[in-house]
Amino acid sequence: MITERRVPGWLAGAGFALLAWWGILLALPFLRGEPGTVTVIALSESRLLAAIAAADVALLEGSGRVMVLAGRSPGFVRQLYAAGGVLVLATDGRGCTGTRNPASDR
Repeated sequence: MITERRVPGWLAGAGFALLAWWGILLALPFLRGEPGTVTVIALSESRLLAAIAAADVALLEGSGRVMVLAGRSPGFVRQLYAAGGVLVLATDGRGCTGTRNPASDR
């Protein structure tokens, strides 16, 4: 006997909303221009360090697979993605501690 299982409407709506939210977060660095600072997440620490070495950025804070970087030249977000950054999110330069780093001000 074959039975059909349907996804409840609220669950499909929640999944769509979550995907839309992630899409917006991923697109923000490209849509609003180059941000001054970004948070970069990579699959491994070695990939993250390779991405940092390939891009024109300054390391502000971080450890492991997550780091806060300040861009020094246009196009650094694309360089980070091309070199292995899985997720690049625009930040306000405060990093994980909540205090502003003067190196993040352009």
